[in-house]
Amino acid sequence: MVDPRESVPRFLAQYKGNTYVEGWAKLWDRGDCLNWDKGFPNPALEDTLTERQSILGAPTFKDGNGNRHRRRALVPGCGRGVDVLLLASFGYDAYGLECSHSAIEACNAEEAGTKATYPIRDPSVGRGSITFIQGDFFDDAWLEKLGLQQNAFDLVYDHLSASNIQDTKMPRN
Repeated sequence: MVDPRESVPRFLAQYKGNTYVEGWAKLWDRGDCLNWDKGFPNPALEDTLTERQSILGAPTFKDGNGNRHRRRALVPGCGRGVDVLLLASFGYDAYGLECSHSAIEACNAEEAGTKATYPIRDPSVGRGSITFIQGDFFDDAWLEKLGLQQNAFDLVYDHLSASNIQDTKMPRN
């Protein structure tokens, strides 16, 4: 068990470079230091989707032939997937990416147990699809597994993940 006095950054300091994702996976696997998980979507995201949709654009669009398509939204480091579920309820095809199998299991349990919590917001748009995938954000293997290419997402929503990425994992130009 992680000592309650030990912070997540201190725990993760043991995992440098390519082992950093392994550190996050161990936190999820242990399940005893998930203090970032509040159990509900970010209120700012819900407010933006509800009151300020023009910032993000509609969850669907029409192509040149008039066919309607859903926009894809990615939530890297999605935790239990609550923001993914919220985005899908607004009509986005929503994808949650996590590094741990335990986290993906938590996402699937959250989805199965909370359908009434995330009702369809606009019946004319409907619910978007929900996909949870295990992978490393900086390795395109998860995109390939989904049959997608880089730049496949119209919206990438990150609430906490980027602030927790080690400097050694950040891409360099």
